[in-house]
Amino acid sequence: MILVTHFDAFGEDTVNSSQLVAQNLPTDVLDNIVLAQLPTSKVDVEQRIPELIAQHTPQAILGMGQAGGRTAPSLEWVAVNLLHSTMPDNRGQQHRAVPIDPHGPDAYLTTLPVLQLQESMEFHGLPLTLSSTAGLFMCNQALYLFRHHAPTIPSGFLHLPYVPDQVVKKPGIPSMALDTQIRMVSLILHDIKDWLSQI
Repeated sequence: MILVTHFDAFGEDTVNSSQLVAQNLPTDVLDNIVLAQLPTSKVDVEQRIPELIAQHTPQAILGMGQAGGRTAPSLEWVAVNLLHSTMPDNRGQQHRAVPIDPHGPDAYLTTLPVLQLQESMEFHGLPLTLSSTAGLFMCNQALYLFRHHAPTIPSGFLHLPYVPDQVVKKPGIPSMALDTQIRMVSLILHDIKDWLSQI
């Protein structure tokens, strides 16, 4: 079973692209998948992630979140042990240069086969990029805590761009059609399932 998390809306956005994709995944894709929404707040993320891991004991974890301004979905290479943002989280708390875990390592690398997943998307003519920064907000925190609380479970994080409806009043900001993002996530989950069956 694969645990797939997504975030709720935050900041000025009324929706989150990762939330929209998760809510619209086809039924056949959801076989052996558990979906869970994470609130966009530090205290909720640090409480919810170990609970989800203990409850479901997944074979793999894929976190999803929104990265406004990116032109294509991005798989993250690394999470760093730091939260820092000028934007408050959804509990109204602002985090400036705060460690995710004061006793944890400086960083964790993803343990999903990101190069293999990127090559698969290229085969399908779809633009999946690899990113060396998951930011310093809750998405980075989620990937760090996946690796920290479940070091033997393959885990990674996928950032998704805005959908077109989100950028109507944001001229010049890139977006990607929701249907395309749903197709890409569906293929990524299929590929992760295949990969798990071979390891």
